[in-house]
Amino acid sequence: MTPSIRYAKTRDGVSIAFATIGEGVPILFVPAAPFSHLEAMWELPGTAHWFERLARHAQVAIYDSRGTGLSDRDVTDFGVEALGRDLDAVVQSLGWTQFVLCGFFNAGPVAIAYAATHEDAVTDLVLWGAYARGTDMFPLPFAVNEQIADANWAMLIDTAARVWTAGDRVETQATAAYFRASVGPMAALRAFAAAREYDVRTLLPHVGARTLVLQRRDATVQRIDLARELATGIPRAELLVLAGDAASPFSGDVDAGVAAIEHFLGLGDEEAEAPTSASPPEALAPESLTPREQEVLRLVARGRANKEIAHDLGLSVHTVERHLTNLYPKIGCRSRTEATAFALTHGFA
Repeated sequence: MTPSIRYAKTRDGVSIAFATIGEGVPILFVPAAPFSHLEAMWELPGTAHWFERLARHAQVAIYDSRGTGLSDRDVTDFGVEALGRDLDAVVQSLGWTQFVLCGFFNAGPVAIAYAATHEDAVTDLVLWGAYARGTDMFPLPFAVNEQIADANWAMLIDTAARVWTAGDRVETQATAAYFRASVGPMAALRAFAAAREYDVRTLLPHVGARTLVLQRRDATVQRIDLARELATGIPRAELLVLAGDAASPFSGDVDAGVAAIEHFLGLGDEEAEAPTSASPPEALAPESLTPREQEVLRLVARGRANKEIAHDLGLSVHTVERHLTNLYPKIGCRSRTEATAFALTHGFA
């Protein structure tokens, strides 16, 4: 299916193509620049299935960022603030006052920045393969040069498609064709060069929305330590590591990724089993816990309720909950039961 395309105008005069499908809870997807095309995306079976399944329970809004897809292509600024203007223009055109915000890969910093500055609007935040600082993901600078862009375009597209899908030859070729339709060589290099400069680390504590950080365990270009940094830095975040090696949520086990989001948001079949986390290969060491987090963990292991922990440590219940939210990803746990087992086996009890 190809939804009807509408256009929004940003504060700096850029036309942004957007569309909606489904009915229900409003969910807005920030595109992972520079690869987005509202028409060509439906030719990819995994992508179409992802959005169509989620649209059974939600009104899903998607758009092409500036310089890509059906939006204005004649732009050069792909910074967080510029892409934030695209996002804001779509929100204003939709007329949504509260919604779920999703940011995958390069869209993560844009979604984080928006959520941190629009706490009343963003009720929940979903991040996939995201990061807070661009140089952690792209350590080497990009040479933004037209001659270099043209000469290396085919290699860049083919490499990106193989890494993104970790799939078979047919899927990789289809994804490469989608990438070529999405953006031109110079715009792609400008977008990646801009992403390398993203840094939203100072905004993480200001994200008030409930947050789900998703990551596939064996996706080679996406680092679990960066996912943990997000889950640790955002006060109400949880980390879910899924099995698989495809960086793209639209490749591999597509249904597991959608199910994780549905469960997090309370959508769909309430009787369905909750998605399970694949064991991360590099859990952080116990010494990564702060002294206060260690105190909270010891009391959890002794069976103390949050209210009792708050009383014992002279804290508010909200502060105790925040410490638990922060310490769980550090030790690779998702519940009090798992945290208690960890404490017993690591000398915290």
